[in-house]
Amino acid sequence: MFSYLDPGGTLKPAAALAKYRQLMHEQFRTHAKKPKSAFTFLEAFLEAAPGKTQEAAVQWSAFPITAQVTNDKIDAQRFDFQDEYVEWRVERTAGKVKQITFTTDFLEYYEALASVGFAQLVAGIKAVIPAANPKAEELFGPGFTPDTSSAEGRAARFRAFAQKNPWNNGTKGILCLGQQFNTLSALFNLVGPAAIVNNTVPAGAICGTMGGNCGQNRNSDPSIATAVQNLARANRGLSLRDPAGIEIVSLGGIWKQGNTQIDINDKATNSGIWAISRSGRRAVLKPPAGLTVDGDSVTTGAQIANRLRVQARVIWAAEADMPEWSRVGQETSTRLGEVAAAGAAT
Repeated sequence: MFSYLDPGGTLKPAAALAKYRQLMHEQFRTHAKKPKSAFTFLEAFLEAAPGKTQEAAVQWSAFPITAQVTNDKIDAQRFDFQDEYVEWRVERTAGKVKQITFTTDFLEYYEALASVGFAQLVAGIKAVIPAANPKAEELFGPGFTPDTSSAEGRAARFRAFAQKNPWNNGTKGILCLGQQFNTLSALFNLVGPAAIVNNTVPAGAICGTMGGNCGQNRNSDPSIATAVQNLARANRGLSLRDPAGIEIVSLGGIWKQGNTQIDINDKATNSGIWAISRSGRRAVLKPPAGLTVDGDSVTTGAQIANRLRVQARVIWAAEADMPEWSRVGQETSTRLGEVAAAGAAT
């Protein structure tokens, strides 16, 4: 099995990383075996002709354009409206925004920690929220004893309780994505089918042919599907780059501290006002007094999301430069079957 990277660097002990890799491999296996799909395993790119692999970054705005409500309501009803693979939590002091925390981490990351044990999950939470002191009932719900549960039981209970978990639902903190469309499987269910060539429509209209796998009214889904379809039509083998997921890229707009313009994305000069961590899976804005963006004070998270760019990265190579077993039409090859089987019993 491919040694999928830990984007946060907090999957400890080794059993947590192994579980995360297994969850990730299940997604790659499902879609690499789809008939006629150009999507394949990352192992194929290790065997591709030297120097022939490339990457494409697909970017979009984090603002949820499907939400036809006020910015305040988008902030307050995260699980209803924040659907662009980005979610956030706003903290205020005396009515003023003190901190906005954005996350693109998928639930599977913490599910892997939960499967190992309560103490390991707490340690993973404290790695992103140092002052956190979660109790078992806050993470798993009342009446559940994690220390006597099976690994599968802990993982399932943690997942089921994620929107009520105060360390994730915003009451005390935010850990990972929780909105119904912001899931790891949704990302793979988007990229895998979009990698099947469909010449009956223009590439830019491919999202409309994918049913529930592609939200046509979102910023993210049509952008990703179009980019993937174009690669597939150009006879490119492709996959989600490791570590697979959504990366926070940068903030747009004109930022000023008082009358002085600042480069909000330059961590060397932005005085810690904006910081990205966890390989782009987490970012925090701490607006001091006098900070403005495009002439306005920071008042909501949605306002900042409207200036936030995120991306998914795709690795690709010409089919002719890929190992034969990974090419379109080879979904039943012996080698592909071996790669697919790896990790199944981990």
